[in-house]
Amino acid sequence: MAERTTVTQTIQIGVETTPGTAVAANKSLPSLTIDGAVKANIDKYRPTGNKWTTITALGKEWVEAKVSGEPTYSELQYLLSSLLAYAAPVQQGATTAYLWTHAPASTTEDTVKTFTVERGSAVRADKFAYGLMNALSLSGDRDNIELSGTMLGQALSDGITLTAGPTALEQIPLLPKEFDVWLDTTSGGLGTTKLTRLLKWGVDIKNRFGPLWVVNSANASWVTHVETPPDGQVKLMVEADATGMGILTPLRDGTTRFVRIKGASAQLAGTAIPYSLTMDFALKVSDISEFSDEDGVYAVEYTFDIVHDSGWAKAMTVALINKATAL
Repeated sequence: MAERTTVTQTIQIGVETTPGTAVAANKSLPSLTIDGAVKANIDKYRPTGNKWTTITALGKEWVEAKVSGEPTYSELQYLLSSLLAYAAPVQQGATTAYLWTHAPASTTEDTVKTFTVERGSAVRADKFAYGLMNALSLSGDRDNIELSGTMLGQALSDGITLTAGPTALEQIPLLPKEFDVWLDTTSGGLGTTKLTRLLKWGVDIKNRFGPLWVVNSANASWVTHVETPPDGQVKLMVEADATGMGILTPLRDGTTRFVRIKGASAQLAGTAIPYSLTMDFALKVSDISEFSDEDGVYAVEYTFDIVHDSGWAKAMTVALINKATAL
């Protein structure tokens, strides 16, 4: 009998038309791993006079998946369209470049995309429907850029046949040397004041959605998602020089600052248009670290909460340029 070896476990996804209605997983994302795990709430009963449990009863069953990998300009639209908000990409002039804009609303429901996720090999495979990103972290320094996150899913279906011939997306990685960070006092000034002694940056968004469970025997798992108050933060580690210590001002007075984190590839998505990722945020300082040594310089890290800014009329927006014309 052939073994189900770990090395042969492939990941494929399909974009669902109706959340929770499984579709063919016809796309392969070579830079990402979606590692789904079965979760269950099981009641146990041990009657009086017996040392051992006699009954177990399954309540809820669902999937929680860890998302990890090497972030690319050519695949991030899948994660961002599920976590933040989906809008069809816009062609940039007559070029092959397309702009994906992910701008979650502050007071209304967002349109997001869900996925059918298949995992396995010809030996054995499984899948789950209603794959929904619930958390995403991106962080970087001059050594590397890291990605992690979590995805919710409905109950696992085992013993399936993988969708044949999935299309693999191109691989244009985010490189540490391509990134810059700006810190400005107004939304209109975003991208003006570069932090030239930034040591590390990080973006963390979690608790975006929650599953809705109902008493209905027709449903094997949760039935839909609901939006919850997200927990969003940006961290910036800077040299404790005049600029770095200047961030004490918004810490003390509670004023909003605007941060742009941008990477632009040397590779072009269209004529004179590079692959790029631009993340803009309205932020308030919520914490400050102890001073530390970082590569020989005296450093300090600030934690900012992502906040709604009434003048900007939003809290954040993420713009991604690549060659993808659709999910």
